Amino acid sequence: MTIVLKKDGRTILTGKHYTKLRESVWLSFAGRCVNCMRYVNLMPCGTDADMHLHHKNGRGMGGSKRNDVIEECEALCAACHRKEHNQ
Repeated sequence: MTIVLKKDGRTILTGKHYTKLRESVWLSFAGRCVNCMRYVNLMPCGTDADMHLHHKNGRGMGGSKRNDVIEECEALCAACHRKEHNQ
C-alpha cells in the first residue's frame, strides 16, 4: 500500500490508496458510467454494471503513462471499458 511520486510528476497508487481513488472517481460521476450513464457497482459482482477505473491518457504498456489522480480517471461500466480498449 504505497503512494509513489515519479520524477515526471505522475502519481502511482496501490492497495488502500488505489481503492480510495476508485471510490472518489465513482462518487465524482455520481455512480454512473461516463459514456452510457448506466449506474455502476463500486464493488465488483462480475457483470457489465461493474465500475472500471479508466485512465484517460491510458496506462500504456506496463503502466508507463499511468497517473493515478482523480483528474486523469473516469468511471466506465465494464461494457464501455471493453469498447474503449477494443476488446
